[in-house]
Amino acid sequence: MKILIAGGTGFIGKRLIPFLVKNGHEVNVLTRRSMNDEENIHYYRWDVDKRLIEPKAFDGVNALINMTGANIGEKRWTVDRKNEILNSRVKPLDFLLKAIIESGNRIDVLISSSAVGYYGAVTANHIFTEEDNNGTDFPAYVCRLWEDEALKFRDVADRVVILRKGLVIGKDGGVYQKLAPLAKLGLSVALGSGKQYFPLVYITDLIRVYNYILEHNEIDGVFNIVANQNITMNEFSQKLLDSFGKRKLTPNIPAFIIKMLFMERAEMLLQGSKISNEKFRSTGFEFMY
Repeated sequence: MKILIAGGTGFIGKRLIPFLVKNGHEVNVLTRRSMNDEENIHYYRWDVDKRLIEPKAFDGVNALINMTGANIGEKRWTVDRKNEILNSRVKPLDFLLKAIIESGNRIDVLISSSAVGYYGAVTANHIFTEEDNNGTDFPAYVCRLWEDEALKFRDVADRVVILRKGLVIGKDGGVYQKLAPLAKLGLSVALGSGKQYFPLVYITDLIRVYNYILEHNEIDGVFNIVANQNITMNEFSQKLLDSFGKRKLTPNIPAFIIKMLFMERAEMLLQGSKISNEKFRSTGFEFMY
């Protein structure tokens, strides 16, 4: 297939693009800066705020993968920052949909991002499935509007697949890159009680998920993308320490400190849910990690 990727120069995209090419696909990548083409990888300039995009980016494209979005965990959630987080997810989709309509093209599939934050920051024994209700906090609100914008692609795409991802774990980026240096020193990376669940997905599985969806035309709709096991933050912290042969030298960071440092963002760090991946596994996909 010929695939157009928005948000493809980040942590996930740097692993996904070569994987797709290795599996026989051709990839167009939207970028805000000039980059040199590679074999079966073509870069095209775009600017969402200025509503500019190179028309050739859509030539022959069968699939669109959207991974745009400002990091929700970085910076304090001021009014301006909240608007930036929301707009960085909704505006690119709106722009891409209108650009596809103007080009007169249709695509086979849109694969768009969302997050397990859709269900809200809560710690409970309930295992959330795709049928559960939207949460009421800010991340849940962002996820709902993000998904609503993606669903508008039903007008131009045969399939719309939305991935509610857990935290993406990989050695060369993401949350692992931030926590590993602490664990190497024997410092606990668990927050508060540590009993909150820590839904995650290993990056190797995630990029396999994208390729699997491209190659299976029957896959359509919303899916939780998380590892099979529901582990707590205490368990994750201990496994991370074990991987470096370290003993836990410090207690968990107290919740009150997290609340002082992160304010409204604290609940996102101190709460976490059990998430089911059964719906996606029922398509025949097997998570390796």
